[in-house]
Order: sequence, then C-alpha cells, then structure tokens
Amino acid sequence: MHFDSESSPGFAIGRVAHLIRSGMAAVLKSAGWPFSPEETQTLITLSDAGQPLSMNELAARMIRDPTTVKRQLDRLVEQKFVERSVSSDDARVVMVGLTRRGEQRLQTVLPLLDDLRKTALKGIAKSELNATQNVLQKMQKNLTNQLSKRKDL
Repeated sequence: MHFDSESSPGFAIGRVAHLIRSGMAAVLKSAGWPFSPEETQTLITLSDAGQPLSMNELAARMIRDPTTVKRQLDRLVEQKFVERSVSSDDARVVMVGLTRRGEQRLQTVLPLLDDLRKTALKGIAKSELNATQNVLQKMQKNLTNQLSKRKDL
C-alpha cells in the first residue's frame, strides 16, 4: 500500500499549522511582542476562559504536556502577564490566570493576529469553514478517544 502524504489530512493540517505558527511569529516579532506563538496561545486560552484555570485544565484545553505549559507559564509569570494562586477548593491545586497587565497587553496584539486569521481564511466560504471545523472537531474527538484507550491498556 502506498501512503500519499498529499491526500493525508494529518499532513495537510501539519503544514497549515506550521504556516500559521510562522505567520504568528512574524506578526508578533514585528509588533515587538516578547512572547512566542505558543506562549501567546497560552495567554489567549486564559483570556478565553475568563477565569483562572488549574494547570491541568489549561494543559488539557491546549492539548499540551503539563510540563511544557509550566515552562511557558514561568516566563509569563516572570513578565507579570500571568499569576499563580492556590485553589480555594483544594490547596494542592495551582490556579493560573491573566493579570490586568496581561489582559491589556494581549488586547494590543489580538487585532494583528485577527488580520492573520483573515488572510488564512481569504476565499473560504462560511459553509466551507463550518464544515472544516466540524470535521476537525470529529477528528480530534476520535483521536482523543483512541489515545485515551491506549493509555488505559
């Protein structure tokens, strides 16, 4: 059996993700933004949550290893964009949330990232985008289920 990388959704997704990350890096650098695209995504995820998240919940939402997220958070805390606190429900749980400074500074780069998003979506009908998002969500669910089954073995 021949594997055709050109028709593989995984390879196509990987290429688009690489281009988006490269575009984000260029946009952020030109704006004098001090953080990587991954660190910026951490800030965006916290902003979208609208409240502090536990370290594990943040890592799960980002589909990243908790150790990687912790390293990113260290830098964001050092720059006073994020703060850590102890959960009021369980003292063993570390919560992370945006500081006012972090939220305000993030708002300065979001329009630039939105312009990049618009460039990426140029010429794509809303129905095509909706269908693509539905397919990607199903693929994510399928793969998450498969990976969790393998971890249970």
